[in-house]
Amino acid sequence: MTTRLKGLIAVLALTASLGIAAGCSEVDPSAAETPDSAETVVNSAVQTDADGNTIVSEPQAGGDEDEDAGQGGSEQAEAGLIVFQGSCSSCHLGDGQDGGGIGPALAGAGLDAEAVRAQTVDGGGGMPGGLVSGQALDDVVAYVESLQ
Repeated sequence: MTTRLKGLIAVLALTASLGIAAGCSEVDPSAAETPDSAETVVNSAVQTDADGNTIVSEPQAGGDEDEDAGQGGSEQAEAGLIVFQGSCSSCHLGDGQDGGGIGPALAGAGLDAEAVRAQTVDGGGGMPGGLVSGQALDDVVAYVESLQ
């Protein structure tokens, strides 16, 4: 066995020993707990099924948003709110009604359906395009229009 190989084996053995020793020390279980003051964030990652279709998640119960906010009585706007919560609300806070997120508040911004559709499809200004498509896009456009 060469000296170089012996040295490599010694370094690997030492590294393994240190790793084992580090894992055997006492651990404070509270160090892995989520603080009570931590904010819950909605998972906004776009999910697709095996065929590549966008999966729309249902909104979580117990949110502090006003249930009727922005829906305007339209079923399509209601469906759009659900899509919005799954795909858009991590950047457009408060279901598009609040500022302070990565994206601007959309409520009362004077947006028309054509502008919303173009921005959603093409992206721009830090927003990626193509986050929703098909019926989900139509529903989101209806929802954002209902916020105007």
